Amino acid sequence: MRTIVKALPAFRRQYVRSAVAGLLVSTFAVMSAPELATAASPAVSAHQHDAAVSAPDAATVLKSIYNVAGDGSDSYVVGKGVTATYWFGHAFERDGKQYFTGFAWETLEKQGDSGEAEAAPEAQVNLSEATFMLSDGSWALQHAARDIGAMGSYEKPDEVDTDRKAVEHRTPAGKLVLAIPIAGFDRGTSYSGYDVFALGKSWTHVGYLLAGEDNGAACSDGEVMPCISNLGEVTFAPDDKSDMPKLVVNFSGTTISAPGKTRELGAADAATYVYDASKKAYESQ
Repeated sequence: MRTIVKALPAFRRQYVRSAVAGLLVSTFAVMSAPELATAASPAVSAHQHDAAVSAPDAATVLKSIYNVAGDGSDSYVVGKGVTATYWFGHAFERDGKQYFTGFAWETLEKQGDSGEAEAAPEAQVNLSEATFMLSDGSWALQHAARDIGAMGSYEKPDEVDTDRKAVEHRTPAGKLVLAIPIAGFDRGTSYSGYDVFALGKSWTHVGYLLAGEDNGAACSDGEVMPCISNLGEVTFAPDDKSDMPKLVVNFSGTTISAPGKTRELGAADAATYVYDASKKAYESQ
């Protein structure tokens, strides 16, 4: 797992603590009883004219979203002090046609003279996207949108974990659910997760899933606390009450089971998330 140094905000630390507590509860209960694109602009194969067609690059994605021509880079000012930055590209097939979506993030617009004040842990970044369809050997813009959700902390986005692959799922109604792997580091613990997006008529960010931790930098070979390392993989399961699937994170590795003790994680430790239509987001079940 690639470790990315990124502070975990207070609200996400609370989420991590809750997840760990859930694993401990599970422990005591047991004791008592297609290759996808990465963060860089990828290339996808097209079977038209027997030629490979490169996906839209970062500059094309940003210009399509903000209607502001930059300098060809993957990050530039788009107006009113707002800087937009390319984040992730994903190629997929839908109804027999080839598509490509480029996601970007933008800093929150500054109000007045903000000086050099440090961003708050709760300060997320806004997300945007541009989606293209391959037609006659070239990419045609289908739609672009800003404000499709928010993520991250300290006015920085979640960092894509390029050592793991994004996974997708088609719902019975034809929506596309995409889970993009992310990784970070906070107070001696590396953490893994997924940012989840859904595509109906347009893309929306619908949640974050915690999917692993490694306290190797803080446990001092077990002298300070037990050393643990675990990782979760997300799978999709049908939900009888919704078109949107349940998201199940299955863990492997070790966790703290009691003071000074660890145990292996198993099937009973899986975390399940269900889609809450009223919040338009996934919630832990």
